[in-house]
Amino acid sequence: MIETTQDSFSPTRLPAMAWLAIAIAALGGILYGYDIGIIAGALVFMKGALSLSASEMSLIVAAVLGGGSLATLIGGPIADAIGRKATLLISGAVFAIGVIVTAMAAGYAGALGGRLIQGIGVGLVTIVVPLYLVEVMPPAVRGRSVTLFQLFLTFGILAGYLVGYFFNASGDWRAMFITALAPAVAFVLLGLALPKSPRWLIKKGRPSEARAALARTHSAAETESTFNELAAQTDEEGVAARWSLLLAPGYRRAFFLALAIGLLNQLTGINTLLQFNTVILDQSGLSGGATAVLGSVTVGLTNFVVTIVGLMLIDRVGRRPLLILGTAGATVALAFMALIHLLTTASAFQGYATLAGLIGFVVFFAIGPGIVVWLAISEVLPLAIRAKGMAVALFANSLMSAILAAVFMDIVSVAGYAGAFGLLAIAVFVYMLVAIIPLPETKGRKLEEIETHFLGEAHG
Repeated sequence: MIETTQDSFSPTRLPAMAWLAIAIAALGGILYGYDIGIIAGALVFMKGALSLSASEMSLIVAAVLGGGSLATLIGGPIADAIGRKATLLISGAVFAIGVIVTAMAAGYAGALGGRLIQGIGVGLVTIVVPLYLVEVMPPAVRGRSVTLFQLFLTFGILAGYLVGYFFNASGDWRAMFITALAPAVAFVLLGLALPKSPRWLIKKGRPSEARAALARTHSAAETESTFNELAAQTDEEGVAARWSLLLAPGYRRAFFLALAIGLLNQLTGINTLLQFNTVILDQSGLSGGATAVLGSVTVGLTNFVVTIVGLMLIDRVGRRPLLILGTAGATVALAFMALIHLLTTASAFQGYATLAGLIGFVVFFAIGPGIVVWLAISEVLPLAIRAKGMAVALFANSLMSAILAAVFMDIVSVAGYAGAFGLLAIAVFVYMLVAIIPLPETKGRKLEEIETHFLGEAHG
């Protein structure tokens, strides 16, 4: 069945509207990554221009994460109420407003408010782009289209660094932020032409519109077969899912799996290690600044390049094998760094060994958890709880990122880097067990087939 699906609809024959949806995924990823990368270069100049204290700088950085956490929690219900496409357009507009407010800030309050608004926009992008793509794209290319979001997220981080470098001589931090308007405006304008999600239209009792929407991104044969499956689906409990439905028999298995993936993906330590890797390398023995920064750039480039490899493999090898491979390798890399810091002291050897471990960790993360997370969460959740389930899972993901970043250096002060890396290794090992035991393979399968796997006899 899977092979037939893939052969009958190759990516080279995708309708133009499907390519437009892929472009939206790329732009959404760029917005997210650019927001991460641009602050690194801008903050140095904002400190003097706005007379910021150290705590105020920390809050300006954290504001995006706080706004993102809020948005991921409310994004699902909003997408259920007004539609995936409408929420997508709002996310881009909110991000653009945040950019303008930040760039025009006359002081700390304005910058903080602007960054908070940007965070809300980014949080909405985080949930609605994967949600939209997983519901509109044909199964044969769904994996690659959704994982483009992760690829261009890493590209956006690099772009943010490059823009910061370009404006470094002038110190024009306002111009750094204004450049983010270009992808934001393109995101909104291109989004206007997108079809609405056919699955959302079915939920709203609009089958004729759903069929027309499917035809814009699917071949004729797939339009009919997918529409017939959607039309045959019943949801006795009401498709405008109550929050309590997340814990209902049949649904809770899929929900807890998505929640576990969201939490464990951040417990790998990826965001924390990327944010602190220059400090880690410097304290490990790569002192002098330039060497540590060069090491950080190497880690970032590795993340981007390996994500490209993962993108090519996701619909060939499958989600589950890549996640198992990635978590197994990341566990080994973290354990290696823990042993290096346990058995040696700060030196050039420890520094370069730690850099090797970080690169190894990023390689396996990028090819496994990094490329799979958005897709796994959105694919395993049944239609009736997909938006709300994604909202909770991604809120937990964002909140865990904030908590881990806040306590990481405290853990290091108590247990050293050996203890910190060791704890992360244990968490990633648990992630690997989740990938091995409860996670099904979803490559090439229609969302309705995956839903049947989880609901089984309870809703069969």
